[in-house]
Formats: sequence, C-alpha cells, structure tokens
Amino acid sequence: MSFAPLLLLALAAPPNDGRQLLDRIVAVVNDEIITLSEVEAAAGPYLPQNDTEAKKQALYRDILDQLIAERLLSEQIKEAKIGITEEEVDRAIKDILRQNKIDEEDLKQAVESRGMSLGQYREDLKTQLIRLKIIDMKVRSRVVVPETDIKAEYDRQSRDEKVENLVKIRHIYFRYGDSPDPKEKARILGLATAARKRAVDGEDFGALATELSQGPTAAQGGDLGELAEAGLLPELAKVVKTMQPNTISQPIETINGVHVVRLEGRRVKESKAYAEQREQIYQRLYQKEVETQMKIWLDELRAQSAVEVRM
Repeated sequence: MSFAPLLLLALAAPPNDGRQLLDRIVAVVNDEIITLSEVEAAAGPYLPQNDTEAKKQALYRDILDQLIAERLLSEQIKEAKIGITEEEVDRAIKDILRQNKIDEEDLKQAVESRGMSLGQYREDLKTQLIRLKIIDMKVRSRVVVPETDIKAEYDRQSRDEKVENLVKIRHIYFRYGDSPDPKEKARILGLATAARKRAVDGEDFGALATELSQGPTAAQGGDLGELAEAGLLPELAKVVKTMQPNTISQPIETINGVHVVRLEGRRVKESKAYAEQREQIYQRLYQKEVETQMKIWLDELRAQSAVEVRM
C-alpha cells in the first residue's frame, strides 16, 4: 500500500477550560509529530463503509507505520541535502509522455481530471524524484540479483507453462442465412461438399477459398494463420485434433454455417529462450529485492531513531 505525500495538520493545543481536544499526537519521530487527524485523512480512501472497528484499527496501524516511514525518509533526504532541478523534472515529464505515448495536452487533461493543476503535478513529481535519489543512494547499492536466481526463476516458469498446441489452417466457409430451415442447411452443406471434392481432386485450396468462401479471410485464401488449437470453435477443434497435416476435413457444421478445413501444420508452442526472457525476469526480481531492502533499511532507521507510538 502506498500513500501520497501528506501535509502536517495543525495541532490544536488542549485548552485549560476543559473544552474537547480537537486533535492529538499519535506518534513522535525524533522531533517530528504525527497527529490522529493525519492518520484519519490518509486512511479515508482505503476505509470501506460499514467496516468493523477491528479492521479500522488495523488499517490505522498500517497507515501510521507508513507515516513513520515517511518521516524517516524525509529526514534522510534533508541530511543528504538532495534536490531536484526544474530541468530534471522536465526530463522526467518527457519520459512519461514518451512511455505512455501521449502529448502535453493529454497529460494536462489527465492531471486536471484528478483535480490537480500541472503545477501541483510537477511538485508531486519532484517529491517522487527526490525519493528515488535517496533510494538510489541508500538502498540500491545493497541489491544483488545472482544469475543463478534468474536462471532458477526461468526454469520455474518453464515448468509451470501449459503445453499449447498450435495449428496452421485454411478454411472455406459457407454462411447460413437468417433463421435457416433444414432445407437451407442442406443446401449449404451441399455447397461445402462440392467445394471439398474440388479440393480433394487437386484444385488449389487457397484459390478455392478466394473464389467460394463467405468468410472474412476469403481474400487471403482462407488463411487463418497459426492458432491455438484450444481456441478454435469446439466443432472445428474436435475435427482438427484428429487430422494429419496437409489433409482436408469433411464439411464441419457449426451454429452459423459450414466449414471445410485444410490443416497445413501443427506444432507445440515452445518456451522463449532464456536469453529472450532474462532481462524481463531480472527486472522483476530486481524490483522485488529493492522492496525487500527498502523495508530492511527503514527498519534499521526506525531502530536507530527515537520513535514513540502513542496510538
């Protein structure tokens, strides 16, 4: 769970005349305070209606831990005297535009739809860039992803992948009319049977499909390309499963019409080679290890700091 940077709410000091306390301190992190109103404000978007008191308190504790981590991180940033220039923000925005394939007007509309101005967006982005810098300094140097771990993850993925049979087929398709009666269905079946005979007698299947097929692939000679066998219409899959390459099926009746299929080949889909997947696997494991080391680092900071929880 992550939370946007929060502004410290004013703490109303308890008056001497016995009036109700408006806010109270729930934690002190070195010289910084965290108030109950901060916790409640941060928890608001994550608090379902009619939730139990126990779940509400558990959420508050999680939020408080996050706010303590925010304070510790802010102190580290101050100590390191980290800053971000406007040029760095501009470069980051250009990267965001490029990665999302949008222009500045698209970004402006997206930001304003969230009730923010571009100025506020730039300030939030600057905060995030500063945090990335402190993480680079303090955490990323600890992160190591051994080649053996990458290879082990690749092997695990390969074992877990389902075997997928791929087939390359062409078809000649004859469509039923609207609400076809038995006579109409028999007529269409006759057309398909005649087309199959011409193909079996030696005419080019692709040329026949271009001439006769009523499907969208007629112009491509009925070529459906390479498909997952399991993804075919059930009626087609049942027949294709029993066919040998370079053979032509009997007419296959479906709910919308009749198909004549030529199986041009089949193969088992192979897993991508290790070299093709290595970078993707590495990035995933690297990010996971960054999160692990980030938590360890924050736990160390908390142990070294004066943190008092009063909630």
